[in-house]
Amino acid sequence: MGDGRDIVIGIDQGTTNTKAVAIDRQGRVLGQAERPIASASPRLGWVEQDPNAMLANGVACVGEVLAGLGRGPGSVAGLGIANQTETLVVWDSRTGEPVLPAIVWKCRRGDAELASLRRGETVALLRRKTGLDLDPTFTAAKLRWIAAHRPEIAARLATGDCLFGTVDVWLIWKLTGGATYATEPGNASRTMLLDIAKATWDPDLAALFDLKLARLPELRPSAGAFGETARAFFGAAVPITAAMGDQQAALFGHGCFEPLQLKVTYGTGAFLWVNAGSDPAIEATDGLIRTIAWSLDRPTYALEGFVMYAGAILDWLATRLGIEGGGAAVVREARQAGLSDGVVLVPAFQGLAAPWWRPEVRAGLIGMTEATTRAHLCHAGLEALCYQIRAVLEGVRRSTGRPIGTVRIDGGPTRSDYLMQMQANMLQQTLAASAFDSMTPFGAALMAGLGAGVWRDLGELRSLVTPSREIAPDPGEAARWDRGYADWRAAAEALLGLYDRRRTAP
Repeated sequence: MGDGRDIVIGIDQGTTNTKAVAIDRQGRVLGQAERPIASASPRLGWVEQDPNAMLANGVACVGEVLAGLGRGPGSVAGLGIANQTETLVVWDSRTGEPVLPAIVWKCRRGDAELASLRRGETVALLRRKTGLDLDPTFTAAKLRWIAAHRPEIAARLATGDCLFGTVDVWLIWKLTGGATYATEPGNASRTMLLDIAKATWDPDLAALFDLKLARLPELRPSAGAFGETARAFFGAAVPITAAMGDQQAALFGHGCFEPLQLKVTYGTGAFLWVNAGSDPAIEATDGLIRTIAWSLDRPTYALEGFVMYAGAILDWLATRLGIEGGGAAVVREARQAGLSDGVVLVPAFQGLAAPWWRPEVRAGLIGMTEATTRAHLCHAGLEALCYQIRAVLEGVRRSTGRPIGTVRIDGGPTRSDYLMQMQANMLQQTLAASAFDSMTPFGAALMAGLGAGVWRDLGELRSLVTPSREIAPDPGEAARWDRGYADWRAAAEALLGLYDRRRTAP
């Protein structure tokens, strides 16, 4: 890095917090900062956040990192932004102020407005062009809700008096003082307005959702020039050289640069992403979706499988069973038992995601006897977490038709050796745990370094993403977990059958 700019910084504007990480040319983490961000739920199923709080958090975290290092903004070669995808921000194009709270990705408003589109040919068209299933998660559904319920805002979007974007667009626009209205294909692919094969906005998709939009964000490569921050934020201009979605950034941070390399991020839920190469026509089965991971000289595609309840299972058990110490204490209790003693948990507390995508199904707990203990229930929870990952990974194998190698992992639950050994044994795959919990800002920083010219290509990055430890499977445990998985899968199918009957009963 020349001219004294010897660090890059990645920001992760997530759903529950904002993080910033500074790294050097060797990929070493020099400093980090984190701040929580609040959500509001004014109605059942709604989730909102303050867009200005997102901006303030990002600026504060970068400032805190620089202060901790005793550095100024002139030492930053590039700033990379990663963000919760799908979340919608709409703002006044003249004042720069939001005209309503950010509609967060997990907000379910807009579901009713999609009812008229749930025809076989429309769903098939959307899946073919966008890789996505028709769902209120995605940005176009949120814009359709605005058109139906906030027509005055829709009218301003049609004239250009208001602008819209995912969180990256909002942050870049604000940080550059309104000079840059842009996104990159990975974030854009989560809006349902992008033809992912062409990596271009598709006016036919906007028309399908009855959207009239005067402007759409300019599409730029994931690594490149997004402008410079206004001096008011950090005291001097800082180049913004990358933008990515959060899970895409985690995939990149793990060094999954080649087809079939994959990672699992364990958090409240779990996200399994696999690099699918440069062919947009790759088949997605078993509840997986196709999307764009990032775009440098051309798009790199990915398959995604989402598990709704992962670490949240442990939190639920701790709360309901009165276990002090949270998820870590649940793991300790489970380890005392060493088995679930026939208890099976299907954690559909808010429905099932991949591979079934059945939002109406609710959880089931079977196999208890009078001898069932709290520790058995805890072990059943750990098993359920791991079984869900196996179900999604089997879908990846069927979609690609090829074996999967090492599974890269990150997130809080991966700190438990007991849980991750269980996962490795169940998958019969080696797991590679990251050296750094927050792979999303790390990946954003790596991409920012590419955009700033700190590294010339992906080859230079490979040596920077070595795991901290590997967990090898025990072949002697394979048969046990095959039987357990078969039982769990049968329990899940029985639960689905119950809700099928309820749906069709007079």
